[in-house]
Amino acid sequence: MTDATLNGTGGPARQGPRMRLRAWLGQERVFRWIPFVLVEGVFLLVIIIPFLLTIYISFLRWRANRPFEQAYLSGFRNYEQVLTNEGFWLSLGRTFYFAGAAVTFELIVGFLLAMAVHRVVRGRRIYITLFLIPMMLVPVVAGYNFSMIYLDSGPLNQLLSPITTALGFDPRIRWLSDPTAAQLAIIFADIWQWTSLTFLIFLSGFSALPPQLINAARIMGANRRQIFFWVELPLLKPAIVIAIVIRSMEALKMFDPIVMLTFGGPGTSTQTIAHYLWEQVWMFNKFSFGAAASVLVLIMFSVLIFTGIWLLIRQSDQVENQQLNTGSDR
Repeated sequence: MTDATLNGTGGPARQGPRMRLRAWLGQERVFRWIPFVLVEGVFLLVIIIPFLLTIYISFLRWRANRPFEQAYLSGFRNYEQVLTNEGFWLSLGRTFYFAGAAVTFELIVGFLLAMAVHRVVRGRRIYITLFLIPMMLVPVVAGYNFSMIYLDSGPLNQLLSPITTALGFDPRIRWLSDPTAAQLAIIFADIWQWTSLTFLIFLSGFSALPPQLINAARIMGANRRQIFFWVELPLLKPAIVIAIVIRSMEALKMFDPIVMLTFGGPGTSTQTIAHYLWEQVWMFNKFSFGAAASVLVLIMFSVLIFTGIWLLIRQSDQVENQQLNTGSDR
């Protein structure tokens, strides 16, 4: 009677599946997958679905000034137009030029600053705070500040006027209206702001160096130069790889300083691939063309980044193996 009544009211019968579900979720092998499933679900909604839509749109013939219902499949026509477009390749080449020059200087300067600050005993926190200020600025604010600095009658020309006058050059350098000077201005602005990031990565790498190995090398008679090249530098390879990859990915997407300083000009001398895609999509309404170009750029950058990581890791392994072989021989 009691069991039937309880079953009739649905107490245990309804609570049974809930309890079994709760017990199943409470299992360790199931519970540890819950955060993964949630994250992958968000990843699917935010990244995968828009990416698949971009690929789909790249095969359509569609402009934003026409209804989407009028779009039709055009095969690889958009990809053919992108690959035969001179502006696409020129902007891509300028992007690699800007990124290569800026990242190279940022790595060198950031590494030297991190090494110097790591060896400083007094005032280290002050130096770290000062060197991290540029990275904390909003890129739009940094771009506006540099637009004031690069004025023909701005502070930079005033500072360089004694040197340019002595060399016989015009003291009023057209930083934003001369093609060559504008390219250098873009690179310098990026170096000023993002050297802080490489400095922070390298400083964390220096701080993580094991003092036991350095002390052991010093006891064995190694000088400062030998300790750096044979002990510290190999151990800093992971930090170097991280700095190269992160800064390369960000530099290849350079957009903010272009818009704030030159807007791609004079002409198209400072137009990067990000600005070129923005112009094609939002100014010329060529959504299908922009989608195809975006897919091609993603493939190119992905191959380049993964190839660079593979080469650096391979070189790091070779250096470590050589060091192990040298140590065993001794």
